[in-house]
Amino acid sequence: MQRPFIFAVIFTVLLSAILLSVPTACSHLKANNKDELSSEKFKWNLENGKPMLVGDCTTIGNYVPIQVQGFGLVKNLAGTGADDINSMERKIVYDEMTRLGVGDTRSIMADPSTAVVNVLGYLRPGIREGDLFDVEVRLPPETEAKSLRGGWLMTAKLYETAYVGGSQPLQGKTKAFVEGPIMIDDPLATETKNPVGLKQGIILSGARMLESRPIIVNMKSGAESAFITDRIAKEINHRFYISTGQKKGMATAKTDSMIVLDVHPHYANDVARYLKVVQSIACYENTTKRMKRIEELKEKLMIPGKSQNAAFQLEAVGKEGIPALREGLKSKDVEVQFYAAVSLAYLGDNTPAKVLTKISMSEPAFRVYTLNALSVMRNDIEAETGLQELLHVPSAETRYGAFRALRNRNPYDRTIRGENLGSQFSYHGINTPGNPMIHLSKSKRPEVVMFGTDIRLRQPFMLDAGPSILVNGQQPGQVVVKKLVLSGVDQQRVVSNGVDEIIRAVVELGGTYPDVYQMLHQASQAGVLPCRLEVDCLPEPNRIYRRPGGNDEEKEQKTEAEPPKKKTALERMNPKTWFEENPGGKSTDYEGTTNTSVRE
Repeated sequence: MQRPFIFAVIFTVLLSAILLSVPTACSHLKANNKDELSSEKFKWNLENGKPMLVGDCTTIGNYVPIQVQGFGLVKNLAGTGADDINSMERKIVYDEMTRLGVGDTRSIMADPSTAVVNVLGYLRPGIREGDLFDVEVRLPPETEAKSLRGGWLMTAKLYETAYVGGSQPLQGKTKAFVEGPIMIDDPLATETKNPVGLKQGIILSGARMLESRPIIVNMKSGAESAFITDRIAKEINHRFYISTGQKKGMATAKTDSMIVLDVHPHYANDVARYLKVVQSIACYENTTKRMKRIEELKEKLMIPGKSQNAAFQLEAVGKEGIPALREGLKSKDVEVQFYAAVSLAYLGDNTPAKVLTKISMSEPAFRVYTLNALSVMRNDIEAETGLQELLHVPSAETRYGAFRALRNRNPYDRTIRGENLGSQFSYHGINTPGNPMIHLSKSKRPEVVMFGTDIRLRQPFMLDAGPSILVNGQQPGQVVVKKLVLSGVDQQRVVSNGVDEIIRAVVELGGTYPDVYQMLHQASQAGVLPCRLEVDCLPEPNRIYRRPGGNDEEKEQKTEAEPPKKKTALERMNPKTWFEENPGGKSTDYEGTTNTSVRE
């Protein structure tokens, strides 16, 4: 009797286990069937028989800057600060300093050399952990403080904020920390002339990102499937990956409707182009069909109206697209040459350098993109030679654009290698037979570039370098650079009227980049600077290229896929490409027409 009973118990247990496992197995099978059905119903080819591209079934979900905000305390003001004791901003900063254990917070904030400020920044799409970005600093509207000139922002947090019912802003996760010297908006502003220009400014590359912000790729309706999403992610990773001992793809399928996309380092300075190439990748295509499509794209590449799209698709194919793109270099049409050459540069080919250099000189509409393309050709001698040649042409934007391309390509290039002057800013002197020029940066990084190494100020003159440094060139043959101090002995340096010596003396006395920036602007306005002074003089994107022949409607062709959207000044400080448009407007060498912006 015991043996049948034992068998019965064992049979019952086994049957229960089987029954319990059935729903899970069925649900798993159902999920697989759903994906299989979705993949079967999903058309990998378009109605014209061409393969569906990533852009046909996806959209970019977060390709807009995210605003971050914070509140901080500025120090080192020349008595122009204020203690706005009843303001919301002051309370937030006071509470934060108290939380951090800062001693005698009340006395620090009551000192007229300090002021509470709002800090604003934008996180560009694809920004990575550790990246630096610019921020804007503003005095609150109701403040009694008068000026931020000479100020230094103490370490402050930046975070996303939300306002509920007009109360104190709710703080989200900390995204970045920021500190540094403030460069006021108008270096020539006074309390009687443009007082608003004294109350706001920027800190160049003052904020450091704490975490990366990848691109989100969303599936369009009808393509939401784990199978399809995984397939597209694999195709992207086949084209874009990095090798750190093993291959790591840029795309990760997170859900059945979303892919997270990291920016490939090769395209870090032009995220817009990267996304365009990603969207030009075929979702599913065998070798035979791909080779046939390459031949068709080679024919389209030679047609000016179709060359842009063809070049992007050939770039998306990868190395197999190089022979077809090289054919484009043989075209007599500059537009065809341009699209082919830029794609070849991003594919690591060594043939387009001379074409890119020539187009950079001759065609303003394409200049921004050809310079960027030359900058990614890091191991190409002809690209280096071409950029060095562009440093000496008459066009100011081409000269500085070539400088940036060389620096991005190799910051240790012997032609442009500079020094970190006083740990304050990047300082470069370029020997050139061309006309002398001084270029200052008001975005991305504090930087002085002197085209010509023996530029001298015309005497006599009297200039300010910030609120406490005076540059006195009244006596012929010498310049006295003096730092005025409230207590103790004034410090000074006696130098020649050479701009290089004067800048170094200002920095030795504790001057910052904003101080040098102010001094050079004053020198230019006073007419004692014998050369051009340019600020962020870069080629502009989205200029219109006019094709030879035909009427105006036929000739107008945008040089990139989408027209530019209006941006705030702060958004323009952190663009998606090193060669974005000027934050401060056109330079003094602007020669615009109705349809084409040209700065020579």
